[in-house]
Amino acid sequence: MDSLDLLKKLVSFDSVFPRESELAHYLAEELKKFGFSVELQKWGENRYNVLATRGTKGKPILLYGHMDTVPAYGYDIVGRNPQTIVEKDGKLYGLGAYDMKAGIAAILKSVEETKGNDRAIKIMFVSDEEADSTGAYEVSKTDFFKDVDVAIATEISDVHDLNEKTRAITLGRRGRIQYEIKVPGKSFHAARLEHGISAVTEASKLAIELEKMNAQLPKHPKLSHGSQHVRKFYSESLSLSIPDEAIILLDRHLVPPETIESARLEIEKMINDLYKKGIMKEADGKRATISVKKRYVPYMTPYTTPENNPHVEQLAKTIEKKLGSKANFNYGMSVADENLIAMQGIPVISYGPIGEGEHSNNEWVSKKSYLELIEVLKSFLSS
Repeated sequence: MDSLDLLKKLVSFDSVFPRESELAHYLAEELKKFGFSVELQKWGENRYNVLATRGTKGKPILLYGHMDTVPAYGYDIVGRNPQTIVEKDGKLYGLGAYDMKAGIAAILKSVEETKGNDRAIKIMFVSDEEADSTGAYEVSKTDFFKDVDVAIATEISDVHDLNEKTRAITLGRRGRIQYEIKVPGKSFHAARLEHGISAVTEASKLAIELEKMNAQLPKHPKLSHGSQHVRKFYSESLSLSIPDEAIILLDRHLVPPETIESARLEIEKMINDLYKKGIMKEADGKRATISVKKRYVPYMTPYTTPENNPHVEQLAKTIEKKLGSKANFNYGMSVADENLIAMQGIPVISYGPIGEGEHSNNEWVSKKSYLELIEVLKSFLSS
């Protein structure tokens, strides 16, 4: 199957999370044809990761991609089948064509065409990246990452040169954490407001101050600065009463040297200052409390990979030699499965195709950059 037909084939699979199973089985069978030992790791009901190994020379290079896509937002509006590639002006349109089935297809073609190379390679195609990264987390609980020298993710970049004169290598990402803040009020009959304290009013004051904090959050020379936003605000009264509790869900991106706990303490201090200044009112001596929102998958911590890492230097040289384009280094502003891989102590390098419109009905990948990605990966694996 040629490269373009392969990408069309991958896009034809409906792999909107949690429906990655059919694609996972297809990829597993393809990798077996190319000499890989393959495990279909089942981690949930009809949820699979594809874990493959081949070769014995050197410490393994890990090639990574995620199989799932987001839902087909708005494809009914533009009148296109999301599982069918449409080519126009060198752009390949389709759900997941850019994020990130072109990256998976490039990995497949590169290992197919380097089949006789005994370089140690591991491949990890996971499910659930677009949701909670549960698939990648389940891999981290095994010994699959053991002895891996470097991870190459063909994930999309935050920075695009749509003129295709440069190529972006991503060498880090910010981390992410969610906090739950419970704001107390004092209930009373709503006809007598002066006797109560509305948790909604108090939480509203806090929500505004939380977003004002963005101007003072720590900065990092590579990962820009931290940021936070209120992603959920909830309160209700079950009768004609003043609400006595409101809940704020705060989403925060972290940069080094921040930690989950240091950021929590920083927000807690700001909350206490609001009470001391009289901006917020205590309710019967109670103040707002902040805690980490519980979830199964650990929250992602930020990471960077040094620009002088030998694999980074080799990839940059390969890009310049194969494409005649200079490689630029950039850093991702949000989290991805790469964070979780980096949390295992593995240097992570992300290098994917050029495109745009991810998570929309106008998603496309550059045909030229997709074909070039295959050639770069082949050369890198052979070097």
